Amino acid sequence: MDEDSDVNGAARPALDEQGCRQIHEAALALLEKVGCAVLDAEALALLKANGARVDGVCARFGEALVEQARDTAPAHYTVAGRRPEFDLHVGLGEPAVLASASGPPFVLSDGDYRPGTLADLRTAVALAHLSPNIDVLGYSVEPGDVPEERRPRLVAHLHATSSDKNCRYTVTSLAELHVATDVLEILYGADWHTRPRLWSVINTTSPLQLSEEGAQVLLRLARLGQPVLVAVCAMGGTTAPLTPAGLLAVQHAELLTGLVLTQLAREGTPFLYGGTSSLSSMQSGALMIGAPVYWQLMEATVRLGHWLGLPVRAGGCVTDAHLPDAQAGVESALAMDTVLRAGAQYVLHAAGILSSFNCFCPEKFVIDDEVLTGLRLARRPIQVDAETLALDVVAAAGPGGSVLGHAHTRRHARDAPLRTIMNRAPYETWKGLGGHDLATVGAARVAELLEQYEPPDDLDPVTRRRLDAYCLD
Repeated sequence: MDEDSDVNGAARPALDEQGCRQIHEAALALLEKVGCAVLDAEALALLKANGARVDGVCARFGEALVEQARDTAPAHYTVAGRRPEFDLHVGLGEPAVLASASGPPFVLSDGDYRPGTLADLRTAVALAHLSPNIDVLGYSVEPGDVPEERRPRLVAHLHATSSDKNCRYTVTSLAELHVATDVLEILYGADWHTRPRLWSVINTTSPLQLSEEGAQVLLRLARLGQPVLVAVCAMGGTTAPLTPAGLLAVQHAELLTGLVLTQLAREGTPFLYGGTSSLSSMQSGALMIGAPVYWQLMEATVRLGHWLGLPVRAGGCVTDAHLPDAQAGVESALAMDTVLRAGAQYVLHAAGILSSFNCFCPEKFVIDDEVLTGLRLARRPIQVDAETLALDVVAAAGPGGSVLGHAHTRRHARDAPLRTIMNRAPYETWKGLGGHDLATVGAARVAELLEQYEPPDDLDPVTRRRLDAYCLD
């Protein structure tokens, strides 16, 4: 019998109840004995005022603060959209919120990598806007052709005017946070923060560090009542132990630090527990996010977050491949299947990412979008009733008969998904149409979608003028 299966042949979970408890206790031991470096004086003072032991920049605390934070962090919350139909429900048991690729500096173009541009970001936003699966726009390309000081305003303007879907703002600094809150006030008024609206990501610095700017942004987001998504990318063998259990203990300790700070700043602040940690290659030192251990770690991350009673963020269609080839397809599909099966609430990098977070690829975006559609369809329960059993149809056809011309067949054929970029044609037909591989078909689909794309026109003239003046002048 396979040691990774139970007596019925079912796969064992990456972490069971006992495993979650052991990882949690190990993380608490790290926080009590080693502590976490919090490089912001205000955050350190807040921790100290609530019982943490502070020595220089190192804060040590134990189970009491963690349990207090665990009790006040909500298991469910709603992030408001531009219109009520775009509100997104985040919580245990809710469908996963899917967000597109986030922050890669490069774009695959004509078979090679080049720095991203604002035009590339516009393409990424258009594809995400048209996707039936993507709920949240990401900062999908770093537009290197825009001066850094102007970048936050131009990017915020592009997102606000190119799509009416929810947007994840880049708020790695107080200056970027200021731009995001100004734009939200223009769009929704001075009381925009009475509901959660501002999607963001705050990264720790493994091992066991939270930067000054990360802590400052976290505190201000929490005090505004906005969702705080703390993400850890510990690298086993370099910034964390090479063993998955040891890596998870480091990741968990950093996430508990973020959780405690968030709830101390404002009880009840929406929190997303999340990580994209994996092992480093012992040959090159590179982070491996396409390797099977990454899928194991993502499942374990989701289980740990749920064990705490928290919604969880995980990575999606991610790969170490540098082209939209078979490796990219296999790794991305299996990674996404893993986090959806585990029940993640928020999936970042759900489409379009290559090269271990480093590259955006439009062709891969549409391929990943097809994977998302397929996984969602595969997870729908089969409807069983008189209409779908169709016993009368089978009886009418009789033994050896055909149901092809029956009204039931025509009726349900209209319900079937018709458009796909996957090849379903016989070999001769496929060859006669050019014999194109999936990446080539994906490129043609990207061009077709961009031709169809029209930005929304739902902002009233006054709001649009104020937005243009703030972001473009």
